[in-house]
Amino acid sequence: MTAERPEFDHLLHWVPDVTEASAKYTAAGFPAHVGEAANGFQNGLWRLDERYVEIFTVLEDGAYGKGVFGRALTLLRPAIEDIAARGGGAMTFAVNVTDAAAAAQRLRLAGHHVEEIVASPEGYDVSFREVFLPDAPFWAPFLITYDPPREQIFTEHAKGRFDSGPHDIAAILVQTADPQHSATWLGELLGVPVRGTEVLLPGAHVLFEEGPEDRITGVVTTGPKTEIDGLVFHPEKEA
Repeated sequence: MTAERPEFDHLLHWVPDVTEASAKYTAAGFPAHVGEAANGFQNGLWRLDERYVEIFTVLEDGAYGKGVFGRALTLLRPAIEDIAARGGGAMTFAVNVTDAAAAAQRLRLAGHHVEEIVASPEGYDVSFREVFLPDAPFWAPFLITYDPPREQIFTEHAKGRFDSGPHDIAAILVQTADPQHSATWLGELLGVPVRGTEVLLPGAHVLFEEGPEDRITGVVTTGPKTEIDGLVFHPEKEA
């Protein structure tokens, strides 16, 4: 494990309608909180703590390049459009690190194309730095560092405010043509151990399986099996 202490942070699930998708989450036993639409963007959240699923949609083309999430949405636009054409699905995921700026420099020195974003949501005394790899596969994660640290943010601003429900996230599933290669690549990118085709990322392992999709196809939870807008939820015991 590197000094960056990488840990799973959140999964991005693009859906056609956040309110409808959040209702499906809640009905399946994953209570979701719906946020207000702003700047052509809307999101909802299941498990509003250090590890969560962000349920989101882009309501208008002007959301790209506008608002606190504008630049990130612009970088993610090719992946968003691909998932939107499918009717929904998981797009990418975030990995929390101790110092995203230092991680970005490490990745540049390793030959990666890196884009950094620093954002401060209006009305909150917090900011975050995100590191994207535009040339990587859509399923590849982006890195994030919160200021103050995410544990402090959620303890002071979110803990106990919303019902996370009885279930938790165990892993995410990624389908690629060469699972072993993909797992090795991701393990080296993040600096975490790999066991076969499983990347042992703290907070949620990343499981690769062979197939033509080259995208995130599912999430493993302690809850029931269900499918919500292109994302399959697998019970942990079946994974």
